[in-house]
Amino acid sequence: MLRVLLTLVLALGASAAVSQGPAKSRAPGPAVVLSLSGEVHAVAADYIASGLGQAAQGSAPFVVLVIDTPGGRLDATRDITRAILASQVPVVGFVSPPGAQAASAGFLILMACDVAAMAPGTNAGAASPVGGEGQDLGDTLKKKVSEDVSALLRSVVAPRGRPVDAAVATIAEAKSYSETEALEKKLVEVVARDLPDLLEKLDGLTAKRVGRPDALLAAGKIATREIPLTRLQKVVGVIANPAITSLLFLVGLVGIYSELQHPGAIFPGVLGAVCLLLALFAMSVLPTNAAGIALILLGVLFFVLEVKLTAHGLLAISGGVAVVLGAVLLFHQSDFAPRGELVFVAGAGVAAALVMAGLSFAALAAQRRPIQTGDHVLLGQVIPVRAEIDGLGKVFVDGAIWTARSRSRVPEGALVRVVGVEGLVLDVDLVRSAERAEPNGLVRSAERAEPLSPEKSQPPKEQT
Repeated sequence: MLRVLLTLVLALGASAAVSQGPAKSRAPGPAVVLSLSGEVHAVAADYIASGLGQAAQGSAPFVVLVIDTPGGRLDATRDITRAILASQVPVVGFVSPPGAQAASAGFLILMACDVAAMAPGTNAGAASPVGGEGQDLGDTLKKKVSEDVSALLRSVVAPRGRPVDAAVATIAEAKSYSETEALEKKLVEVVARDLPDLLEKLDGLTAKRVGRPDALLAAGKIATREIPLTRLQKVVGVIANPAITSLLFLVGLVGIYSELQHPGAIFPGVLGAVCLLLALFAMSVLPTNAAGIALILLGVLFFVLEVKLTAHGLLAISGGVAVVLGAVLLFHQSDFAPRGELVFVAGAGVAAALVMAGLSFAALAAQRRPIQTGDHVLLGQVIPVRAEIDGLGKVFVDGAIWTARSRSRVPEGALVRVVGVEGLVLDVDLVRSAERAEPNGLVRSAERAEPLSPEKSQPPKEQT
């Protein structure tokens, strides 16, 4: 019986497989359009990498990367190049709209694409490495970085049949090409007016890929789907600059430190918390140096200890040095990715150190000032009696009416000196020395008594 049931199950499974026929391949989705606009930084690299991943998951036939950038960071450029070469779908780089450019790092990204295209009135090239603010590099460093970038460019240009010499000239000689010049030199494969014209000219074109089989593009009447930057990426894109992030981090620390030194100011604490959170958020996408953060926090600790301990300014100076060094080392400094924000970041570190040092010394000076409130302020004051003291009476001192206690009877209007404080009761003695009136109506001794020691502040014991 069991053998008969097993035979029936196998027969039903075989008939179901025959009726279904061969498995159908998944229909391709729309082509994905990504936009690289503005400076090339870590956020742009994350956006392009995630967009290429979504394109692969959506079975997109290819990705169009619209480029309009003056350049940017070399480390982010390498990340984008790596993502393009590892993409499961072909990538078409398109310098657009008219008037756009793919300069410096943008040219490297354009050459890394499987198909390079430009719109009329655009230019690409000028890929010579410079500092983060456009300044020239030293001869040794410039040669080192140029050779590294040239090797990267050759590795993505040569397999696609593009001229290596013309591409490397953008680095060695800072050459830049218009769309017609780039097409004549075969640096790009297509010149198109806009995205629809590009799709029409891509139909039937072979995309030459690096490390993967070439792909025949079928772009005729294909739909497109644009993947924009998320709101989070837009916000981080504004602050994802090492100089801005360092400034936010330092301002945040100064604000928090100011609030701790002067509780109740509110505004410094709120501003510091917001800046600090924004800086920490930006650091999540930037190559942050843990040693730099540790040095800055150590500097803040030194400033706190300067107030708590008697270091005669040594801890404050050490804290200032630690903050400045931490600001300089906050982000990885690489010969292959030179940055021009060093002077700005160092200046911000010096300013933050000076502000925190000033706050520390102000707090220290406040601690060393004589106490202006409490029992010690009352001791030694000479005041008139408002109600006759016969054992107990009333006096007015420091804006309040106090119960006064005296060993002898004191008539109303007489002058007494506060010699002790016990709870809400003042111990007073009748004054017989010369007195003078104060502008506020109180009367004080012409030679004001110093705050008494605890022993002297108590009324003398009666002798037997």
